[in-house]
Amino acid sequence: MINVHDAIAQCESSLACNPDDLACLNQLAMLEASLGHHVQGLQHLSNALQLAPHHPLLHYNLGKIHSIARRYEDEIQSYRHAIALKPDFADAYVNMGVALRDLQRFDEAFESFKQALRIDPEHAGARTNRSQTNLLLGHFEHGWREYEWRWRDGHQSHDINGSLWNGKTSLKGKRLLIHAEQGLGDTIQFVRYLDLLHDSGAELILRVQPPLAELLASYPAASKVIETTAPLPEFDLHIPLLSLPHAVFKRHPGIPSHHHYLRVPPEKVAYWSERLAQLQASEPEKPSCASVKQLKIGLCWSGSTHHVNDENRSIRLEQCVPLLEQDCVFVAVQKEIREADQSTLKNHPEILNIGIEFKNFEDTAALLCNLDLVITVDTSVAHISAALGIPTWILLPEPPDWRWMLNRTDSPWYPSATIFRQPNRGDWESVMQQVSRQIKTMQSGSNK
Repeated sequence: MINVHDAIAQCESSLACNPDDLACLNQLAMLEASLGHHVQGLQHLSNALQLAPHHPLLHYNLGKIHSIARRYEDEIQSYRHAIALKPDFADAYVNMGVALRDLQRFDEAFESFKQALRIDPEHAGARTNRSQTNLLLGHFEHGWREYEWRWRDGHQSHDINGSLWNGKTSLKGKRLLIHAEQGLGDTIQFVRYLDLLHDSGAELILRVQPPLAELLASYPAASKVIETTAPLPEFDLHIPLLSLPHAVFKRHPGIPSHHHYLRVPPEKVAYWSERLAQLQASEPEKPSCASVKQLKIGLCWSGSTHHVNDENRSIRLEQCVPLLEQDCVFVAVQKEIREADQSTLKNHPEILNIGIEFKNFEDTAALLCNLDLVITVDTSVAHISAALGIPTWILLPEPPDWRWMLNRTDSPWYPSATIFRQPNRGDWESVMQQVSRQIKTMQSGSNK
């Protein structure tokens, strides 16, 4: 398969012979944008629009590149141009709806999704994005119902065949396969819904990602836990994990919210307590008043590089450095350390880099149980920590993922979570200032 850089080279070679090739200019623009080269992408599309100013697809793609470059008003205007030239351009209505939602112009966003569905009632992208908008706003009945369209928008799939449980048929005496989907954090967040089926009379088989298998192996409501890499067992019915809220909504419309629903074997917690003490003993002590109890604070500043929203939700360790001024013990609780963060860790040996020793998420959870507080971006560590009932401060970008909703510092999903939100897109500095003040307040309270 040809890679992006080779494709760019081919386009450039073709344009050298024919500078007015619209298709090639358009393709080159989108290839450059896929690498984050927004300026080059915009320039190529501008060149194409000079040749064909009334081409709706060029205006549509211009909007997509404006989105990547975070030029949101320009993005919306480009989609409006595309729609003016092609009134039945459903995809342009959908993308414009997403941009309007991210600007919190919700009435306009819903109208844009509605227009797309008037053109194409089966448009899965319009349904899925309208669903996520409803969930963001806490409109769960409509949100969960249309969230089932996620399997038709081309972004998700699963390998399970057989009869799908829709929540209506009795489960008594049945073997129900509940299979994880999406990310590790999603599995932690939604595994709680198994509790609602505990008395259904069914054998509940939970299929999860390998890193979570040991942590969830003894989940009380699950009859059996298997890994996604294991052969499928026999089952009567199946359901994707994030379809459970819709399936049980009529009987259980609220969010099952427990202070903590994950458990870790005491011996594992004790092992990581000892390991943490060893690391503390080997590090040079920070100047501290002997009468002050130092809080143990876990730090997780980045998630998977493969996540679609990684650029917005992850931060650099360097951005957390202002927190280190507080008289606390800081512990790195993520396994993967990006190359850009290695030098920061080296320059700040007071951060106990224990996460690199984790073998799986049961190790992560056991270490977290030894901390007073976890500060994390929106990644799996946030879900594990909060599901353990540990005080968890979650740092969110603007706009946030739908599961964290809007304009609140708490979460209906996790009673122990506190949310710190960007006041404006990309503004992590203000978030860190607020977090630093709160640490100081918490430290003062713990020593009264």
